[in-house]
Amino acid sequence: MTKKIVLSAILIIFLAAVYMNGNAKDVTVASIEKQMIANTNIEKMTRCNNLRLREFIGLNYEDYDSYMYYKGKEALSVDEVLIVKAKNKDDLAQVKDLVEDRISSQTATFEGYGPTQVAELKNAIVETKGVYLFYCVAKNPDKYEEVFKDAI
Repeated sequence: MTKKIVLSAILIIFLAAVYMNGNAKDVTVASIEKQMIANTNIEKMTRCNNLRLREFIGLNYEDYDSYMYYKGKEALSVDEVLIVKAKNKDDLAQVKDLVEDRISSQTATFEGYGPTQVAELKNAIVETKGVYLFYCVAKNPDKYEEVFKDAI
């Protein structure tokens, strides 16, 4: 009897851990953006509007709950930070595909003459958690990822 109780407890703990791993707090993208501004160098990038989101990433902002998109100011910069909050998890597959297409396209553009840019692109982070997608290309994308994870 004691074995069954212990095994049941272990199973419940395991299932709770698995379940919690894929979920995120329900926070606004605006609050995540405030944390990015306070804890990273995102202010060195330009905040992009709906038109730029469609032009560079291929996303229609109306299809999602909210987003923030920053892009490097210099013409040869590949630095980008994108956070999308989808209306539901299923919407993130398309966003992830478009982001991966963006990375491939940028890599092809800079291959051969932009080794620094290609190195940053190869170090890009694309991650989904709950209804959020996080994408970052930067010299130190881990810092942006850390702030994102802490926020959600």
